[in-house]
Amino acid sequence: MKKETKIVGLLVAACFVTACYDDKGNYDYVALNEISVDTVGISTTYTLEQYDSLHIVPELCFTQGPIPEEKLAYKWVIYTDNFSNSESDMEVLSTEKELHMQVTQQSKTENYAIMYYITNLEDNTVWQQKYTLIVQPSVVSGIVALHTLNGQSDIDYIATTNAVPGVVENKWLKNILYSTVERKLSGNPVSVSTVRQSGQTGSSVNAVYVATDEEFVKLSGKDFSWVCDVNELFYQRPDVLKPYRVLRDGQIAHTTVLINDDDVHNINNQSSQYWNNTFSDALRAESSLGEVSVAPFIYMPDSYLTPNLAVFYDTKGKRFVRLPSSFNETAKLAPFVTQISTAFDVNNIGKDLIWFGIGYNAHGFALMTDYTLYRANFNTDEFILNPDGSSEINEDINDLAVRIYDLSGEPEIQNAKFFDCGEFATLFMYATERDIYVTSIRSTTLRTVKINNDFPADEKITALMIYNQNVNQMSELASVTGNYLYVATWNGTEGKIYEFAIARNTCEMNNTQGEDKKAPLNIFTGMGKVVDMAVKVQGWGDDAQ
Repeated sequence: MKKETKIVGLLVAACFVTACYDDKGNYDYVALNEISVDTVGISTTYTLEQYDSLHIVPELCFTQGPIPEEKLAYKWVIYTDNFSNSESDMEVLSTEKELHMQVTQQSKTENYAIMYYITNLEDNTVWQQKYTLIVQPSVVSGIVALHTLNGQSDIDYIATTNAVPGVVENKWLKNILYSTVERKLSGNPVSVSTVRQSGQTGSSVNAVYVATDEEFVKLSGKDFSWVCDVNELFYQRPDVLKPYRVLRDGQIAHTTVLINDDDVHNINNQSSQYWNNTFSDALRAESSLGEVSVAPFIYMPDSYLTPNLAVFYDTKGKRFVRLPSSFNETAKLAPFVTQISTAFDVNNIGKDLIWFGIGYNAHGFALMTDYTLYRANFNTDEFILNPDGSSEINEDINDLAVRIYDLSGEPEIQNAKFFDCGEFATLFMYATERDIYVTSIRSTTLRTVKINNDFPADEKITALMIYNQNVNQMSELASVTGNYLYVATWNGTEGKIYEFAIARNTCEMNNTQGEDKKAPLNIFTGMGKVVDMAVKVQGWGDDAQ
């Protein structure tokens, strides 16, 4: 039986082979109409800065003649071009024949692969072409501006060849939120703030906070990518959301401070082993202060030897209060030590505040509703260091008042809406909706001058900022700090930002590029109504991004 089985098996196999041989040549083979992209003399590698535009217009080649467009389908995808990532991690960019995109991908050490797929719908064959994209960082130092139109707000980033050393041409990123997350913020715009501190790996702070009366979000200061919204920015979301200002400054800063509504919140990284994103609950005040309600201004001292992290103005007690330097995450707001000054008492001002900021010698300058300007040395060190290395209490912390200036008689001061201080001379800047003035307060005799040419008749000033930044964060900016003034205007339909050159020892216009010193260096147009601006610092060393 076994022998017969083998014979039958051999006969079947022989018949199968014969059948296959006899069938050879019975099929018709059709050559494929192969599709390729003409790359002769055309680079397939693109090196661009983040947020630049990329345009690829491929020219298709066919081995057997063109295929009608309706018979073709296209797909562009992108993924990180390394061994750990592949087409399974791809992002679809477009299904059009040509690729037109804004490069929002982050700069990386690895390149990106862009794959172009062309499908012949007649036979479902797929052909492909690979491109390489190298993304370089685009966001350096500069300014950010919050603007609004039709109930929606967004920010722009501007870095000019004047204000940022090393920039070879002006950078202007428009509508950053819409570009990165495809939406703008709802609600009335409130503020844009930047915080920056370079540090060791894992301990750097680099963020942009954007606030409306409905939303509060955090973006990466490296590339403006989305980080989180208000639901992740607090341990417990406040009942009232009115985020006015975020600040992290000073020579050795370790605390980010937020004023929301009338309260102070902070992120004290000195008290934590890691650098988190979460603001504390509202800080309480020492019992000796009673109830405190802070104005929407934050002063931070420049010296790391001061006993204070920040200073605020209490609108209920009509006095200055301080946030002491502390390793506790939620230090209490406190009064200053008892003062001996006869000029005024920082613990008892008794007036309503218009504006509070930092100026010459890192002193605090506060404008009151009676148009008196209070100047206090909140930058006073707590200790005096002796040559032998010992230290003793600095008695000057009992005498913080410097002087009061009466500005009530200065031109149009009662119409002023925007304020800033020079940090290289004792100068106070204020602006109405039309004109900008600088008051020299170096002597007992005040001197005020209008510094601007008239803006177009239909434009009104909406924001003003001297280009002052903490050069401890980036020494390359030392030569340009205080040398530029940014002024935003609105004509009812269009927002503009003017960049002016100023002399930092006088704050008067100083355009040396032509005959008119008051002429702007740059005008950026086509925005919504600009309501706030902030200086953005890139950082230094390996942590510059």
